[in-house]
Amino acid sequence: MVKKILALTVLMLLGTAGYASAACTVEEAQAKAMAFQQAAMAAAQKDAQKYQEAMTAMQKDLPELQKANNMDAMCKFYDDWTEKLQK
Repeated sequence: MVKKILALTVLMLLGTAGYASAACTVEEAQAKAMAFQQAAMAAAQKDAQKYQEAMTAMQKDLPELQKANNMDAMCKFYDDWTEKLQK
C-alpha cells in the first residue's frame, strides 16, 4: 500500500520537469507531493478501507491531470487530494 503511494508520487514528480512556465513551480509541486504522500500514509494507517476508496477515486482524476499537462493542475491535484485524505 505504501509502495503504491511512493510509486505514484515519484511518477508524478518525474512528470513535472517540463513545466517551468507555470505559476506553481516545480519546487512547490514537490512540496505538495510530499504533503500528499504524508496524508496518504496517515490515511492508510487510520482507515485502510477509506484510504483504498480514496485511491480508487483518485485514479479517475489522473487522466484529466495528464491532459492538463501543466504545473498549476498538478498543484491543484495535490492540494485537493491532500485535503480529501485529511478529512
